[in-house]
Amino acid sequence: MKKMYTVLAATAFCSCLAGGLALPDKANAGPSIDFGNDGGYLQLDVKFQGILDHTNFGSGSDGQASRWDADLRRARIVFTGMFDDTWGAKFQTCGASSATRNVGGGGYELAKNNSKTNSQIRLTDGYLIGMVNDELNLKVGLTKTPLTRANLDECFAPLSHERSSFVYSPFGTDATKNSRDMGVVATGAFSNDRLKYFAGIMEGREGAAAFYNPFRDKDYITSAEPSSNMQYVARLHYSFLDPETSASAGGYKGTYLGKKGTILTIGGGAAYEADAAYKNTRATGGVPTALTAEVLNDETVDYTAYTADIFFEHPFADGGVITATALYLKVDFDDAYKTARAPADLATVVGSGTGQREGYYAKLGYVLPLTVGPKGKLQPFARYENWDVANFLGVDDQTVKIWGVGMNYYVKGDDKIRFTLEYFRTDFDKPTNLGDYTDWLTPAVATTTSYDTVAAMFMVSF
Repeated sequence: MKKMYTVLAATAFCSCLAGGLALPDKANAGPSIDFGNDGGYLQLDVKFQGILDHTNFGSGSDGQASRWDADLRRARIVFTGMFDDTWGAKFQTCGASSATRNVGGGGYELAKNNSKTNSQIRLTDGYLIGMVNDELNLKVGLTKTPLTRANLDECFAPLSHERSSFVYSPFGTDATKNSRDMGVVATGAFSNDRLKYFAGIMEGREGAAAFYNPFRDKDYITSAEPSSNMQYVARLHYSFLDPETSASAGGYKGTYLGKKGTILTIGGGAAYEADAAYKNTRATGGVPTALTAEVLNDETVDYTAYTADIFFEHPFADGGVITATALYLKVDFDDAYKTARAPADLATVVGSGTGQREGYYAKLGYVLPLTVGPKGKLQPFARYENWDVANFLGVDDQTVKIWGVGMNYYVKGDDKIRFTLEYFRTDFDKPTNLGDYTDWLTPAVATTTSYDTVAAMFMVSF
């Protein structure tokens, strides 16, 4: 108990020392305490998400019987502290439990019931804020990589039940590396908030990374970082109609439920890091199940990424709201997956759902012009994804297609309390072992080219 009080006190102290770039609307967020003579405050927000899903594989002796899984996807405590209108900080923790669902891999893992992986609470954001003016706002610390629109979407306000698994940065399997990174991010807006930029200098690849294999309860280690270079990220968008975000806002939402007017935003971005990976690697001694990677020569590859996106939302006079969005992303490692064959390199750097890939998604939603309960709103939606992935779950040159339909129910007419039900189908161009990296030596015992999922999700954010 004493340790708990110490952690809470330290957290509050750190939050008071600085604040968040994406400042919440105090009138619609958690409780806050005002202090000082310069408008300072400390605010606490709580966010919670749970998922129950059913697939037509994942249990039985051959893995082909259907399976239920319940996951605490996100549990967050957010401290935002501001000294005044300019300086502050944001501090956010995130926890998860029983996460047997492999969100990034498309399959299932073993039950995470050991101390290494179950019920972890970790720091997911922690950064200094400098809101200098509308043209220059700063984040310094652990924050989101400002490349794709999807990564900058508020994870408690996606249009479908979850964001795409293929829109993040490489170099790791944890959100503090493939979604966020240490660095400095500047944002600013011009032309009445219609033109907005993001510019980041991030840590990027750092040393070797560990890839945890739950079937063997072992960490597989990537090859080392060839050269310690920074990652440079830039993003720009223009809103042709009503502005989508303010100068100080840190990101987007998957849907605004018509509350921001008519929005048409087109955006794009790019990222680059020199000498991000070795081009020629193998498992130590050439054995695929070896735990460490062996570098065969000094040849390296750069990391480059390009993205473009569009977002449209329009509220109708009868209360209906249409939302449509699409995104394209290309990530390139100069085909290193063909020669960098160490298992962990393929799983966390040059391959997997965050390595070399090219693809897109499109989503469509419509808020029905009716009320369910005192304030509730219904929003049917559909999505389609198509990704060409260099190496996915051990299969080279894989194409992954996902399509789904679902319904969101917003209990209060906003995104504070939400229930979602979605059916989606995942198709693979080539047969894939959904047991997930069980063995790199022998052929997969059970492979498939598709599977179906029904997911029920709830979110609470206040």
